[in-house]
Amino acid sequence: MRDRTDRRALRQRRRVHRGRRAAGAETYNHSGDKKVINLQRRRLLATAALATAAPLVRAEGGFPDHPPRLIVGFAPGGGSDFIARALATEIAGPLGQPLIVENRPGAGGAIAARAAATSPPNGYTLFLGSAATFVINPVLMTDLPYDAEKDFVPVGSVARFDYVLMTRPSLPYKTLADLVAHAKQKPGELTIGSAGNGSNTHLAAAAFQQAAGIQLRHIPYKGTTPALTDLAGGNIDLLFDSVPTVLSLVKSGKVKGLATTGTAREALLPELPTVIEAGVPGFTASNWFAVFAPARTPDDRVERLNAAMQKALTGAALREQLTSTGNVPLPGSPQDLRALVNQERASYTKLIKTSGIKIE
Repeated sequence: MRDRTDRRALRQRRRVHRGRRAAGAETYNHSGDKKVINLQRRRLLATAALATAAPLVRAEGGFPDHPPRLIVGFAPGGGSDFIARALATEIAGPLGQPLIVENRPGAGGAIAARAAATSPPNGYTLFLGSAATFVINPVLMTDLPYDAEKDFVPVGSVARFDYVLMTRPSLPYKTLADLVAHAKQKPGELTIGSAGNGSNTHLAAAAFQQAAGIQLRHIPYKGTTPALTDLAGGNIDLLFDSVPTVLSLVKSGKVKGLATTGTAREALLPELPTVIEAGVPGFTASNWFAVFAPARTPDDRVERLNAAMQKALTGAALREQLTSTGNVPLPGSPQDLRALVNQERASYTKLIKTSGIKIE
């Protein structure tokens, strides 16, 4: 009889305990100590914690959640490839993802531009363009496989570089003024090479002749390397080429540097005057690299990419990589890049028309 009474009492206590737990009044730990906890308050705290954590989850799972690709129109090892890989590495911190560099050489960058232009506009495909891709080629060529104005949106500029006006080592002129004086006396006698018809260096040579009032005989090559080889070998008289490309050649004396083409002296070649300093007023020439995305890429993703680029370009690591090789970091907004493209398109269009440059 007593056993049945004890069992009924135990069942009653269990029912009371379950009722209290359901009401949120109390619970017990494993040691049996009573611990009063308001379950409703606990649920509220849990809800608040989830609400606080939600933005972090969205940020971690937001754009980009995997590395975007950066398409480059030239083979590994060149100037554009160096710029792309330096940016791809240093942007990883501020962006949360590195960039995967994809080289697609051919047709002066047109193949790569086409591949980028026809990619999904989701921010995961980017294109490293230059003045040639977005300014010069669209003015000179009518059969490009992309539309520089309609197929892309600007993301941000990366770097620019100036040129060096060089002569063959045996040319007797020590100053640009001496060379210009000779060219005026004997028009067309001196030769000037370039990386090819319609190339940046061809246009720099054309602009220089207009500014200096001289006439030089143009010798186009299939790229920079053979032109530099012939300059060092004494087969042509003059050549413009980029500071990053010719820095070691000028310093070693294999070619003779006369002047640089920026608005200020080149930090790595401070002994050379600018062309303006040397007596040709109003002449400057430079090239740049910038990142573009396919048209209709969402604005918020463009802004996200640009913000990460700005942090990378103003950081010490990327600045050092660029400046130590003769490049100048060029941070700026998408609007700044659009303005640069529009301004240069107008000036190059005028130069091409007045100098009669054509691609045949």
